[in-house]
Amino acid sequence: MTGLQRGYWQLTTSLNYRLVASSSTARAASVLLPKRSFISAPSLSAPVLRYQQPTVISRSFTNHTTATMSSNTNNAVAPDSLPDGYEKITEGTITMHYPQSENSVFYNPVQVQNRDLSVLMIGMYAERRAERMWVARKRKEVRKRIMSQEQQRNVDSSKESKPERKARLAQLEKDLDAEVEAARASVDFTKLAQESSHTNDGMAIFEALAASGLRSLRYWKEVPGLRTMVVNDLDPGAIDLAKENVIRNGLEDALAKEEGGEHNNNQDDAAMEEDNTDPLKRFNLRPPGIKLQVGDATHEMYMSRIPPTLHPSQYNTTQSKYQMTQYDVIDLDPYGSAAPFLDGALQSIVSGGLMCITCTDMAALGGSHPETCYGRYGAFPVQRSGYLQELALRILLYHVSIIAGRYGRTIRPVLSVGMAFYCRVFVEVWDDKAGVNNLSLSHGHLFQSIKCSSFHVTPVATNESVSAKQNGTANENPNKKLSNVYRNGRGPCDLGEAVCGETGGSYKLGGPLWTGPLHDLDVVNDAIARLEKAEENNGVNPNGGAPMHPLKMSKTLHGLLVSVSEELPDVPLYHSLPAICSTVNSTTIPRKTFDAALINAGYRVSAYHKDPGAVKTDAPNHVVWDVVRGWCKENPPKQRKVNKRHRKGEEQGSNAPPKHPHSDVASLILNKEIKTKIDFAIPESVASRKKAVRYALNPEANWGPKKAASGLGNPNKGKRKAEDETDGPAQKK
Repeated sequence: MTGLQRGYWQLTTSLNYRLVASSSTARAASVLLPKRSFISAPSLSAPVLRYQQPTVISRSFTNHTTATMSSNTNNAVAPDSLPDGYEKITEGTITMHYPQSENSVFYNPVQVQNRDLSVLMIGMYAERRAERMWVARKRKEVRKRIMSQEQQRNVDSSKESKPERKARLAQLEKDLDAEVEAARASVDFTKLAQESSHTNDGMAIFEALAASGLRSLRYWKEVPGLRTMVVNDLDPGAIDLAKENVIRNGLEDALAKEEGGEHNNNQDDAAMEEDNTDPLKRFNLRPPGIKLQVGDATHEMYMSRIPPTLHPSQYNTTQSKYQMTQYDVIDLDPYGSAAPFLDGALQSIVSGGLMCITCTDMAALGGSHPETCYGRYGAFPVQRSGYLQELALRILLYHVSIIAGRYGRTIRPVLSVGMAFYCRVFVEVWDDKAGVNNLSLSHGHLFQSIKCSSFHVTPVATNESVSAKQNGTANENPNKKLSNVYRNGRGPCDLGEAVCGETGGSYKLGGPLWTGPLHDLDVVNDAIARLEKAEENNGVNPNGGAPMHPLKMSKTLHGLLVSVSEELPDVPLYHSLPAICSTVNSTTIPRKTFDAALINAGYRVSAYHKDPGAVKTDAPNHVVWDVVRGWCKENPPKQRKVNKRHRKGEEQGSNAPPKHPHSDVASLILNKEIKTKIDFAIPESVASRKKAVRYALNPEANWGPKKAASGLGNPNKGKRKAEDETDGPAQKK
C-alpha cells in the first residue's frame, strides 16, 4: 500500500467508521460491513478529495463517497402532469408526485406534524441566532469604544486598590450591558434573519436522511435566513426524486453551484487583519443554494467539523484537503433510532447550533426491549411503567448529553415532545467545558417500587454551590458557606425509605436519565403566541417571522405547545392516575378533583403533553397515596375478586407452591393512616384552563409507522428487517 493510500486508511478508520448509516429511504439502516469495505483506497493517479466537481447522479452509483448533483439539468419535469400510478401531495409550499404502488422512497403523512413543528422551531431559531450574532458584534463595538475612552482618561490602575479596580470594571460592564440593551430594543431581528438569506451570515442546514427531499425543500422556502440546504441520502433513487421535486417546484435556479478545490489559505496579512475585525466572520462556507447529494450521512458529518469562524491559516493539512465547516442546523429523522448518527452530528454542529432529532424506536425507549435500549442509549428503562413516554425522552436526552460531553459541549433542550409513535427533540449545542463538569447534576437514577407505582428519582451527584446558583438561591443566606465539592448522589435510603413506604416492596433500578428541563419555556410561550397571531391572519405571522406560511397542523401544534407550557419544568416523570386508582381497585378519580387535593395540600401539579392520565407533581409518594386514601374513604372501592390460592399469597394462575407470600397491595395501601389534610374543593386555578386542542385524536385509521422503504438503487435493501421487527409492528399507509 502506498503512503497516500495508507494515510487515507488512517483517516477513515480513525473515524471509527465501520458502521455505515443507511439512508432514510431505507430510513435508517445501520449495516455492519466487512472491515475497510465501505470505501476504496484512492490511487495516486486519481486521488479522491473531499471537494470534487459535481457529477450527475446515476442509478449505477455504488461508491459511498459523496457525489453531488449537477446544477445543470436538461431533463425538464412538467409541473402539472401526473403520471399514472402517482398521487399528488402538497405539504406547506411544496408539491410532489409520489408513487402509489410501491414504497420505494420513504414518505409518511403522519410526519406532517413533525415537519410543521420543525419549520416553526427552525424559523424561530433563525431569529434567535440573528439576535445573538448582532449582540456579539454590538458588544465588541461598544467595548472597543469604552476601552478607548478609558485610555484617554489616563486612569493609573497602579494607584487603585484591588476593590476599587474591581468596582470600576464592574461599572464598565454595567454600562456596556445597558448600552447594548438600549440599542437592542430598536432592532427588528425578524427582518435581520430574513436579510441574512444567501449571505455569509445565513444558515447551513443538513438533512442527513432526506428521502424525497420534501422536508428540505420546505425548509428552503419556509424558513428565513438560509444560505445552504444540503439534501443528503444514501439511495440514488431518493435523490433522483428530490431532484424532480426541485424542478417541479421551480427551484432549479436555487441549486448550489459547486466550486470545488482546496481551501484558499493564501491571504495576505492585511486581509487577515481585516477578517479579524469581525468576531463572527465565517470562512470557507459551502456554496449558497440547495445541494443534492448521494452520500453516507455519518461520513458527511465527520468530514464537516471545522468551526466556520476558524481562520484558514489555522487549518492543518488534513483540514485543508478533506474537512468542511460545521452546520448551523442538523436534522436527523431516521427510520428507527438516531443513535448511530449522534456522535458525528454532535461534532459537526456549530457552537450554538440546533439539532433536531427523531427516534421512532419506542419499543426500545419505552421498555418493551430494555436490552436493546441499553445497547443503543446506555440506559435501562422500566418496563410497563406509567411514565414511559417521558422516560423515553429523558433517556434520549441523557444519551445526547453524554456524547456532547466527550467533546467539551453541553446541550440545552429547547423542546422535547412525544408525538404519535415517536420522540422529537430540539436541542441547542454549546461549547462549554465548564458546563460539562456540571453534567452529573443533570443526570439521575430511577428507583421504582416493584409493588406499586411509587418511585424516586435521585441525582447522580450533588454540589451545593452550583445547585444554589442554578436555582437562584445562592444569595439567600450570605453567612452560609456552600460547598463546591461534587459528591455522589444518594438513594431512597437517605429519604428514609430503604423499601417502598407504602407496600414494603423493594426497588428496581432504572436509568440513568436526564433530570434537567425538557423545554425552554420562553421559546415555547413565544411559539404559542406566534401561532395564535397567525390563526387570526390566515395562518401567517403578521409580524413577518415564523410561521411565514400556513401550517396544516397549526391547531394541533398549538394544543401540544400549550400542554408543554403547563408542565412543571423541574419535576422528572409522573404518576399515571388510572394506574394508581387501579392498584387499590378504585374507580378513576376525576382529574380536577385529584389536582385540587394536591394543590390544597400545598403542592404543585400539572399534566403531561403526551398522556392525558399523567399527574406530574412535586408531592411525595405518601401524599399522592393520601389523596387516594381520602377518595377511597368517601368512595369505598369494590372488593377485588381473587381465587383461594391467590388469597394465600400465591401468584394468581400459578400451580407452583408459594415461594414468597404477598400481602394484598390494596389493603397495605388503604390501611395506612392519612397524614395529609385532604380537601377536594376545586380552586379557581384548576377550574380555568387555556383553550386549546389537547391530545388530538388520529385523523385517520392506521395512523402509525410505515414499512421501511424498499429503495431505488439502495445497496442495503432489506438489511434491517430483523431490527425493524424488534422496533415494533410496521403498518402500511
